[in-house]
Amino acid sequence: MANDIIKLTQLISATYKQFKGKPLVIVNTKEKHILSQQVLEPFLKKHQFNTAVPMNLIKHFDGFKIEVLNEVVAVGRLVHVKNEKEMVKLTPQDIAIFEHIPERVPPLAGIITLEPQTPLSHVNLLAKNRKTLNISLTSLSAWPELKAKIGQIVEINPKFQKLIIKTVTSDYAAKFWKNNQPQKVNIPNPELTFESTIPLNKHFKQYQKVNLIGAKANNYALIHELLGEEYVLPAYAIGFKPYMDLLTQGADKEINFFLSKKSTLNKSEKQKALARIRNVITKSTPSAAMLESLRGVLNKYFAGKKVKLRSSTNCEDLPQFNGAGLYTSKGFNVADNDKVLAEKITKVYASLWNDEAFEEREYFGIDHKKVAMAILVSPAFVDEFANGVILVTPHEKSGNVDVLVNTQPGENEVANPKKNDKPEAFLVGQNGVVSSIKSHSNLGKVFIGNEQVSALLKVLRINAIKVHQALMNRQKESGDKQLYSTDIEFKVVKNTDGQYFLYFKQARLLRNHILPE
Repeated sequence: MANDIIKLTQLISATYKQFKGKPLVIVNTKEKHILSQQVLEPFLKKHQFNTAVPMNLIKHFDGFKIEVLNEVVAVGRLVHVKNEKEMVKLTPQDIAIFEHIPERVPPLAGIITLEPQTPLSHVNLLAKNRKTLNISLTSLSAWPELKAKIGQIVEINPKFQKLIIKTVTSDYAAKFWKNNQPQKVNIPNPELTFESTIPLNKHFKQYQKVNLIGAKANNYALIHELLGEEYVLPAYAIGFKPYMDLLTQGADKEINFFLSKKSTLNKSEKQKALARIRNVITKSTPSAAMLESLRGVLNKYFAGKKVKLRSSTNCEDLPQFNGAGLYTSKGFNVADNDKVLAEKITKVYASLWNDEAFEEREYFGIDHKKVAMAILVSPAFVDEFANGVILVTPHEKSGNVDVLVNTQPGENEVANPKKNDKPEAFLVGQNGVVSSIKSHSNLGKVFIGNEQVSALLKVLRINAIKVHQALMNRQKESGDKQLYSTDIEFKVVKNTDGQYFLYFKQARLLRNHILPE
């Protein structure tokens, strides 16, 4: 890899004469990464190549120093997490300082990362859902008071983006934690009445409810009916019954025993018990009737294609509990046999008992005996031009909305970005005009500066607001008058004729995103 980089830099110097001397090589700081500073820098320096990490470039050009992504008061023990092993020791009473944005964040009193975050990342959505302080810093030196208080119990108060930190007593902290416990979340009871694969179209509306197919599939059915197949591809769902039937092969006993003992187990013991549950589930066999029904749908409508088997539980994508990134989805090539299909399905089922999923439900007091896994079966996007997330946020009094887009070219993730990836982020105004640019992508252009693709922004805004209003109306009909924002995932596809198409693939309500007037 180092030799390849040297060849590339030599090619750049030879091709572009405006580069004087040798190009600068940007390396990664993450441990064990193939482009890491630790692996490459000694070799490159030996050949007299200058190196830098992205964060140092940000500092050099006087970029961001402190950004508060979720403005909430936090009280907890300030802990500097330098590696993955130290994450295991974290508790909900800790304010954790992470060197890098973690893929999974356990329940904490506060989150601080020493690299940039995106507002619509899974980390920040979890922080919003938990009402947890979330801050990103260029480095510890950007906030000297913070570094001086590591190891102490502190209160951090982000008043109007001005951070105030002070040491507090253990009694003060205990009282704060008692008065700010998360509100217990009640989830829908699963219905176990249907085993066949369910089409998510208007002809099967009687089966489209959270109790039967989970929130993700239920929301997909809503946006499919609302926007039509021009913007939402046809999809299907496997209900809760096949999952619950599969548990009777032994996983139910493991689950019941674990839940009866969990209060006596430490974190390591819980993780071992959860691993046993997942292992039993993945070794179990899905029902023949369900596989036969699903295979019939796949062969008829998706022959020669790939699909996505996506988690759709009764404990995610709910207005009061989004569960972003907790569960697993799997791709499946329809040409593969039923053994492979069964293996993929059981892996999705087993993810209901992922460590982080259990911890998140436990934090919100969710009854684990009620949780169940359905599956959303939707077309897989292959070689997409771009993907992204839309956040539709209402203003509290006027009813006006902001439409914020975060997007990246290709399959580069927005919700779970890789280290130092920065998305194209902007507000979409009336008539699809980019009204305010928050950031440019460091991986390539999508909408900004691309006239042909930006023509999609008008219909993106119109349809995003339609989805937001439909989800809000459904919530109001259930008796919930609270204002929510809407989080929508989308793809942009380019066909062989060079035409661009916009597709919506997921939508959910979010709390704690309301804008003041």
